[in-house]
Amino acid sequence: MLPTPEFNTGLGFHYFPDDAHYRAADLQAWLPELKALGASWLTLVGSPTRAIPESFLRSLIEAGIEPIIHIPIAPAPYDLNELRTLYFTYARWGAHYVVLFDQPNVKSQWAAESWAQEGLVGRFLDLLLPALQIAQNARLVPVFPPLRQGGDYWDISFLDNALALLKQRNQQRLLKEMAFAFYAFAGNRPADWGAGGSARWPKAQPYNVPPDSQDQRGFRSFEWYQEVITARTGAPRPLLMMAGGARLGDTDDSNFPPVDNGRHALCNNAILTAMLNRELPTYVTNVSFWLLAATEDSPHAKQAWYRADGSTLLMAGAMRQAVAAATQAVAANEKRTPAGTPKTVGRGVKPIFHYLLFPTFEWGVSDWHWAAAGDYIRTFQPACGFSSEEAQAAERVTIVGNEQGVSADIESALRAAGCKVERVCGRDGEETHRHLSEMAKDGRRFLEEAA
Repeated sequence: MLPTPEFNTGLGFHYFPDDAHYRAADLQAWLPELKALGASWLTLVGSPTRAIPESFLRSLIEAGIEPIIHIPIAPAPYDLNELRTLYFTYARWGAHYVVLFDQPNVKSQWAAESWAQEGLVGRFLDLLLPALQIAQNARLVPVFPPLRQGGDYWDISFLDNALALLKQRNQQRLLKEMAFAFYAFAGNRPADWGAGGSARWPKAQPYNVPPDSQDQRGFRSFEWYQEVITARTGAPRPLLMMAGGARLGDTDDSNFPPVDNGRHALCNNAILTAMLNRELPTYVTNVSFWLLAATEDSPHAKQAWYRADGSTLLMAGAMRQAVAAATQAVAANEKRTPAGTPKTVGRGVKPIFHYLLFPTFEWGVSDWHWAAAGDYIRTFQPACGFSSEEAQAAERVTIVGNEQGVSADIESALRAAGCKVERVCGRDGEETHRHLSEMAKDGRRFLEEAA
């Protein structure tokens, strides 16, 4: 079992994409927001020559947030004594995870002459093994670094070769103690892309994925990695997500539209719901979304959930609302449940105040409706989704669109479940969009008291 926060939501973020935001003022600004988002994990970029301030790390840990310190240096010789001092210092301050190196299966991470030489994986292990052994001696969890999904050296092959070599080098004890860091970027594909791993998609080959197949270059990358790990070590190992989810602007797959604000929220909300409902495999220790924040001049500024100008992506509000609803549900259940009995939400309890129900169609879900409700979501921050079953847990339900997307039967079922229901629907999509935006502008959450 890996060390985890006492009250572990499984949710987290990749903090800034640099190592320059660890002042007391940064902590004061971000810690309340992280708690409101339900975060109990935070990926921090570290330096190989200086430690993240003790006050910053200890404050996170005391607040129930587990730091994952990532030192993304290039694969090259480094100062072992300096690293040893850093690792033992972090362990003394209460950290458990320090990850050295980043995406060693990518050509740009290496010096040109090093990448071109034979035995790349073996040479990488020569660099990695001393750091893993220092981590063990410091009583940190030894962590294999994250690979680029796909990559210039196919990630599945790189991982498989690395594990085979570790066994050849008699590192069985290390393999039993090791955790594996990974990335789970969705690209512009659906959140369930690649679900089932190679067992479900046997036609997928390195750099050759047939049109009727899927691969690990999506959020479900963890399933593909775990297959390799289990096959080589004989048992599943814990996986630590360094960063993942949808990123604004991604255009990886020409079969899908670019990730705009609506698609970003749609994909990440599905991931959030899966973690909150404990639908992900137990070996997935955490879900850490990319990216909490970035400075205005950062190349990643447009992907940040919280912008330098004070604006936020839609998903920030949706996550706050979902976490608040989950917290209210737990509190309500604890209040109503006698001591010593299982803590489940009983029938008749409405843990969610307000649910915005979006339409689904035979061809899938509608990104357009999600984007059209953007002003409304930002203003009122309702729980959002496409599930009429989830909506039954709400006191108030607002249906977006006409009966082609959410039928009259579903509306009747919601009323029968004790929900107060109303529908925001214009003569066409543009009018529906206008109604929602006007309601947000006027501060009017509901059209009227629903029958």
